[in-house]
Amino acid sequence: MSLKAEERRFVVGREVGRCGRCTRLVLGLLGLILIGTTVAQAGLSFALIGQMAGGLLLTAALYLILFWQLGERLAQPWLRTVIFWAPLAFVPFLFLIPWGWGFGVLLYWSVSCLMAALLSHGDCEIVAFPSLLFRRHYTVYCPLNAIDLVESRYTKR
Repeated sequence: MSLKAEERRFVVGREVGRCGRCTRLVLGLLGLILIGTTVAQAGLSFALIGQMAGGLLLTAALYLILFWQLGERLAQPWLRTVIFWAPLAFVPFLFLIPWGWGFGVLLYWSVSCLMAALLSHGDCEIVAFPSLLFRRHYTVYCPLNAIDLVESRYTKR
C-alpha cells in the first residue's frame, strides 16, 4: 500500500458510505411516496400536474443557475452552503401558494436524494442534479453529511 493511500482521509461533503446512501435512498423514496399518496387522495388533475411541474422546473432552474454562476466563484464551502440553502428557507411559506407548487419542490428534493444515493454523491442533495449535469463538484454541506461523518468515524475508512 502506498503512503498516499494511507494518508487519505474521509472528506465531509465528498464521500458517502453505505448508511448515508441508504438514508438518502429511503428519504427520496419517502418523499415520492408522500407525493404519490397525497395526489392519489386529492385526485389527479391537469392543474395539479401543471403546478407540480412548474415547482419542479423552477426549483431545478434556480439551482442550476446558482450552481453555474456561483460554483467556482465561491471558494468557501460554508458560504456556498448558505447560498444554496437560502431558497429552502421559504419552504414553510409554500402554504401561501397552491400546494402543487410545494410538491414540485419536494419532488425535486426527492429525486435529488435518489440521484445522490445512486451515484454515491456525498455533497448536499440539492446540488446532485447540477453536479451531474455540469460534471463539476463543489462542496456544499447539508444535514445528511452528519450521517456520513458518524459513519466514517465508526467504520474507520
